[in-house]
Amino acid sequence: MAYRSIMLTNVSLIAIVGVSACTAVVGSAQAEPPPDFKNIDAALFTSESAPQSARARETMITVPAGRYTLGRSDGPAIEQPEHAVELQAFQIDRTEVTNAAFAEYLNALDISVSTPFKAGRASRDDLSDDSVAVLMEESRSSGLYPIIALDDAQARIGYRDGAFRVTQEYEDHPVTESTWAGARAYCEWRGARLPTEAQWEAAARGSDASLYPWGNTAPDDSRVFVSGRTGVTGVVGDHPDGASELGALDMSGSLAEWTSSLMRPYPYDPDDGREAADQAGERVTRGGDYIYDANAATLTATHRNGFSNAPGRGHRHIGFRCAADIDAQDG
Repeated sequence: MAYRSIMLTNVSLIAIVGVSACTAVVGSAQAEPPPDFKNIDAALFTSESAPQSARARETMITVPAGRYTLGRSDGPAIEQPEHAVELQAFQIDRTEVTNAAFAEYLNALDISVSTPFKAGRASRDDLSDDSVAVLMEESRSSGLYPIIALDDAQARIGYRDGAFRVTQEYEDHPVTESTWAGARAYCEWRGARLPTEAQWEAAARGSDASLYPWGNTAPDDSRVFVSGRTGVTGVVGDHPDGASELGALDMSGSLAEWTSSLMRPYPYDPDDGREAADQAGERVTRGGDYIYDANAATLTATHRNGFSNAPGRGHRHIGFRCAADIDAQDG
């Protein structure tokens, strides 16, 4: 109970301070179909050029085909009704995508950078106009929908010595400030995709439909990472006691995670348009996070009403993991 009290206090204070920076006002980019960034030339993904991303791919866990429970009858209205879905077998990343892995993707892209810049300090003076559009978000009315907002102070990737590089000691932390479309583009480059929210919840809850990834016991600091402080993230996979039944880590706390799904009411129906990749609208985030949705009620595996999840913006509290159909990883 003490843990819950501490988290609630931290969240309430930070939410008051941070609400102006992370909510409500969004640019015109949010009303447009999301970009796919396929107009940018990208080097082929290989294990030699992208060892961190390759390791993430090689250590994906398998979620068996079957019938899985979504939502809960005793939860918030947005999580009701509790219902079952049939899923084909798929794979999902064991941990959230790291800064080091995402930097590999940026380095594979044909992005023009004029001068070096520190993490979180990208500016128009450093980039070509085309590069501004994919690496900066600027003001909320800018209309930009980048891959990642490297002009945001919470970004941990900068540019020096001719390459995108991660701030020292943040290599194994989850990548922040990627937009929804940027997260999708990274996964596609890696031969994967974003998970649907149904797949995400199945990987988190497993066959017994537990409330939290590890079971029904309330969260504590042995199972989840919650700092309550902006920018204070943790190393991925550092809380093995919080593993799901299938072995997925950090599905509660750490960063909230983008899913492929548009925010629509339950029951979940993959054929009702919510999985349309070319549609504008908020995308569901899952898993709670280290700063805002950081109490026992929002760290559940069923929580789907994340704080500030406009898809065209980078966010300090949102990251992602990739998923793939079983045959997509063959070869």
